Amino acid sequence: MNTFLLLLSSVGIAFLSGCTTPPAPGSRPLKLAVNDIYCMDTACSCVHDVAARTYPAMLEKLKTEYGIDLQLVYFSETYQLEDAIASGEYDGALCKPWYALRHEKEAGADFRRIVDVLDPNNNRWLTGIVVVPAESPIQTLEGLTGKHLYMGQADAYEKHHAAIRLLEQKGVRPGKIDTNASCGENVGVLLDEVADAAVLSDYALSADCAVDFARAEDFRVLATTERIPLTSLLLDMNKVAAAEADRLQQALLALSGKNAPETLLGNGFVEPTPWTPPELEQE
Repeated sequence: MNTFLLLLSSVGIAFLSGCTTPPAPGSRPLKLAVNDIYCMDTACSCVHDVAARTYPAMLEKLKTEYGIDLQLVYFSETYQLEDAIASGEYDGALCKPWYALRHEKEAGADFRRIVDVLDPNNNRWLTGIVVVPAESPIQTLEGLTGKHLYMGQADAYEKHHAAIRLLEQKGVRPGKIDTNASCGENVGVLLDEVADAAVLSDYALSADCAVDFARAEDFRVLATTERIPLTSLLLDMNKVAAAEADRLQQALLALSGKNAPETLLGNGFVEPTPWTPPELEQE
């Protein structure tokens, strides 16, 4: 009897009753930098009807049911997110994966995508879209030869690198290419008739600040770039043990589908789809 009481004292009555899971031996809080298109804590308030995802309910389940402590630090501006990732002070990130992967060397990191995050429609993909005003005489991507095109800057993979590759593959040579930092600015140059066409993220006219002054029906899509992951949770494997990363992956997958908290706005997480940006291999 005394041995049994000692056992209760050493492991905790709450654990034996099934109420909680203790942290794994040697585990510690994992600090992640976060910028998520559909998260209320990082999206502009003008799209909170769509970008209403919150993470606290999921974090609580991770802690109480799996003994995993994730600490999320939110960044509404992507340049702040990238500065945080480049600093090397975080164990990983939850964001468009390119934001982290492009700073891997600078941060001295070895990023591994452990899950992809689904959007409210359970979509995992992101593309760039080449658009023109609805009344434009340009009907095809090839029609942009010799024309003025705006695309995203190098931090926006889907509307910069993927767009350049699309133009090269199709043999299209615009007469002039300029860049803007945001989809809203690229929408603006079309509305102001400064450019003939622009490359936007595919969510720009539904979950971006451009919805404040533009409608999807005001534009036509000429072409779509390759599909890449929209949002991923990446861990720095120079800081996180492989067993710890696997444990977090399995917990997140278990908290998905029918078990996903409603506050995630969708089915949660899926195993990451393979994606290796060729720009990283060139470096």
